Amino acid sequence: MMQARAWTIAAVLLGAAPGGNPARAEEARRPVATHEAARVLVGNTLVYTKADRDGDEETVYFRLDGSGLAATRGEHGLSEARPIIWATMSDGQFCVADSGRKIWDGDCGTLSIDGDAATLAPANGPAWSGKLLAGDARHLDPATAGQQRLDGEAAIRPLTGNTLVFIPMGGRREYLAFHFLADGTVRRAQNDEPDFDNWVLHRDESWSIRKKDGALCLRGGEWKQDYCAAITVTGDLVALKSEGAGLTHGRLLPGDARNLSPAAAAATKAMMDRLTGHTLLLVRPEAVSAKKDVAIYFQRGGVGQARERSGGGPDVSKPVKWLLQPGGKLCVVDDGRKFGNGDCAALSIEGELVVLEGQGRPKIAGRLLRGKVALPKE
Repeated sequence: MMQARAWTIAAVLLGAAPGGNPARAEEARRPVATHEAARVLVGNTLVYTKADRDGDEETVYFRLDGSGLAATRGEHGLSEARPIIWATMSDGQFCVADSGRKIWDGDCGTLSIDGDAATLAPANGPAWSGKLLAGDARHLDPATAGQQRLDGEAAIRPLTGNTLVFIPMGGRREYLAFHFLADGTVRRAQNDEPDFDNWVLHRDESWSIRKKDGALCLRGGEWKQDYCAAITVTGDLVALKSEGAGLTHGRLLPGDARNLSPAAAAATKAMMDRLTGHTLLLVRPEAVSAKKDVAIYFQRGGVGQARERSGGGPDVSKPVKWLLQPGGKLCVVDDGRKFGNGDCAALSIEGELVVLEGQGRPKIAGRLLRGKVALPKE
């Protein structure tokens, strides 16, 4: 049976940071060739012929997130593109399958790339030979139409004012973000929780362009020495290649997409100051008829007290913890529980009027009252 799927974590910029390289250490316990070859496929096209297909040529375009598009060229020309999924497995196998079904052993093999020559050798049966083409060479994805590849200094310019995010190769969850400011400052944040989107800022770094080769260089912050990498940008796909971390990829998002700028941080701190030491009084809209009131008292250090009364009964008080995410999402959970995305809602404050709005849930209105305030009497 095929081993459990394990998306490979790319040895991204964190890999060259102080404190070791967990991603690279993890990969050292697995076959390396297939994983490194898979990185070369990202954003590019593989064309190959299988011996059992009467000369039909398969064309596959690979996206960073483990999806892609495939088409078959036969006697009637190139077929309509169909969605596919791809993955690198914990045993080092590289697998490609049509989207909508599970990957099985027959979809997998050992991938190797030498220059633009590619080979996929399945466990049973003959190897498939193919050729690697740059970009979306057969125009399978309408989203790539008109995209121009930028290299070196020309590739660095689009970073200014925007945000570069990293995800595991073949995965979807962002875990590292860099916001590049025009003054040469980089705001870096990390998102380590597997089930909770919460960006934690690191110390500011600086970025520059290395004159001799147009490489992107980062320094300061937690870097003990300069990190420099050759860079290319094609659409929103960014490729970085350095001696230490090898080839890695990220996505370029417009503006301060993860609320990392100094202005966003200042706004978040101001909102935290508005909450700390005060009480948020809420009436849950789904329980208005039951007169279900909730009061949350916000203390320093992300702790607090929640008091609830339902249907005229006695107050029930319990300890809670809270945080305010960059961008103004308020998260509150019972003390002892871990935060989850479902525990957060967008917070807006105007005077003493407060609105909380969670995705897919009705708005909750309330008031922000000074100090520690008891629930109102009936």
